[in-house]
Amino acid sequence: MSDVAAPTLAPIQLLDAPTSFVVVAWVLSVATLLAFTGAAVFLTWRHLKHESFNTDSFLTARGTQPWYRIAWSFFAGALGAWAIGTPASFAASSGILGTISYAVSTGIPVVLVSYAGSLIQRVLPRPLSLSDYVLWRYGRPAQIFVAVLTIVNMSLFVISEYSTVGSIFKSFLHSSQYPIIILVSLVTAGYTAYGGLLISLVTDQLQGIAAVLLSAVLVIYLAVSFPTGAELPPFPTETLGFTSYGWSTWVTLPLSLIASTFFSEANWQRVWAAESPRALHTGAAVGCFMLIVVVGVFGVTGLLATWAYAPYLPVLGDGVDTGLANLFMFYSLGDKQYSWIGMVIVVLTVTLNMSAVDSIQNALTANITANLFRSWDLKRTRLLVFVLNVPLMIVGFFTLPALNLFLVTNLLAVASFIPLISGLADPDRKFISGYTMMFSSVCGMVALVVYGWITQGNFADGFVWAWWSNNYDLWAFLVPFFASIIALVAWTVLAVVAEKVLGWKGQGYTDEMRAVLERMEAEEKAADVAADEASKQKAAE
Repeated sequence: MSDVAAPTLAPIQLLDAPTSFVVVAWVLSVATLLAFTGAAVFLTWRHLKHESFNTDSFLTARGTQPWYRIAWSFFAGALGAWAIGTPASFAASSGILGTISYAVSTGIPVVLVSYAGSLIQRVLPRPLSLSDYVLWRYGRPAQIFVAVLTIVNMSLFVISEYSTVGSIFKSFLHSSQYPIIILVSLVTAGYTAYGGLLISLVTDQLQGIAAVLLSAVLVIYLAVSFPTGAELPPFPTETLGFTSYGWSTWVTLPLSLIASTFFSEANWQRVWAAESPRALHTGAAVGCFMLIVVVGVFGVTGLLATWAYAPYLPVLGDGVDTGLANLFMFYSLGDKQYSWIGMVIVVLTVTLNMSAVDSIQNALTANITANLFRSWDLKRTRLLVFVLNVPLMIVGFFTLPALNLFLVTNLLAVASFIPLISGLADPDRKFISGYTMMFSSVCGMVALVVYGWITQGNFADGFVWAWWSNNYDLWAFLVPFFASIIALVAWTVLAVVAEKVLGWKGQGYTDEMRAVLERMEAEEKAADVAADEASKQKAAE
């Protein structure tokens, strides 16, 4: 039997998108934006007819959401336009193992956050953000430190969302990236400022259902139309099979995605919003399952595209538009990229982009409000949603590669994750203080830079490699992770020795920390009284 040559897909940047396709894709995209915005505004208006918002309910929707809405919200909020480009692109270089690890590593963190959130709520009844817990457990300096990390993490996530949707419209539709970024930014900020977290959760449900249906259409299409048998070349096991790089992703991806999930306020808001611990844990488990399945499917499109059509994978610095790396899902369509199924992916991109952006907009507002403007009224809190969004939108215009943006946030989180959660194992503050947590986190970050310096031969190249271009190198994650643990243990041992030998006392439970719990207990009591009065009034009517 003679060898059959592999089908060759012309590089998409050399194809001309039909004008009719571009026009229809834009019409459907705008219609999608308006449909979800209209639903959000209508549902907020209906809610406000019966119940008004205060700052707490606007930012947390505390204790109101059943398990199914928590599940859809974890699912839709964790996804985004990045899910169209990044899993498929990553699969093209990491193969089957990387595809599976990406899917699993996206889903599992939401379950871990749900259980960590339950532990936090046992000691703090009404947290507004993760920073409330950090202030109570570690003190003000640590609260500022974690707040900065969280804001950087979420800001880069939003920038990656704007960059990804912009790059897809620029590279695939050959349109300017500015209009779609501006539209998504304005409409999501508008309905988020109007309806707060409650409406973000409701639209997450609508957007999540739409995403699942559109993904199912894509799966059915590929199952029916993808080349089979003699049309396909041999599967490239040397690059897409069980490779050493693929195996390494089973360390780098769980570490990075679990850690970065803990530094996203959007996930903690879902914890506060759940109506009960059972609703929280059930919703997280279902959301986890949906994430694993959908991200896995998106990753498989990258495997299929690479197997059948061997498109070029652009890398940063090679002079080629890195936005093309976001198009592997489109490559899997073969010569049907500019058909109706290509439009399905464009609409899916916009849908996921909206669900991710509105979640982070509200989360950023909650984080900054909790740290700086807790006494603000609702009008100023709503204005903050817009103010925060503008600089992120502008940076998103540059369509920076999402994988590199995620790399920065993931490495910051990996260096700080164990120090952050170590306080859960020492609730009485006998060993681990806020200074322990900050010192060990910084040591992890410094260790990564030093490692890059050593491996690259000079500081500048080492710094860039460490934070931007290491391509998820295994040691780039292990070094900061273990360095932070070693520093955590070393500081703790020295602190214990200093107390035993020299009589130096640690941070302890300060008045500032105590005040956090006292304020929340007072808020909880006031909320219970208000609920009782409301129920009596309703019964009287």
